[in-house]
Amino acid sequence: GSTHTGARRVWPLATIVRARTAAPRDDAEVVRCLRQLVASSAGTGRLHESYVVDDASSYTRPWFAWVDTAFGELVLRLVLERPHLLLGDTAIDDFVVP
Repeated sequence: GSTHTGARRVWPLATIVRARTAAPRDDAEVVRCLRQLVASSAGTGRLHESYVVDDASSYTRPWFAWVDTAFGELVLRLVLERPHLLLGDTAIDDFVVP
């Protein structure tokens, strides 16, 4: 969180950065980040500025283009650098972009 979003809030942008900076062989970390990001959308099909750590349906900014764009960039990067996570027979079974 931050001073303007309050305590106990997660920033999806930080999760995206964590996925982007994961060690080259740490696919498990990337998968954890992807699953956290999808879950944090709270079924809206969008990511948010922040959400309460244990309640993704309590979020700030229902539309936050910065984080949606960063997520799109992450997916494109993963298609190029770690395609096995998103494409083909080895793709993550339960990963569906909302």
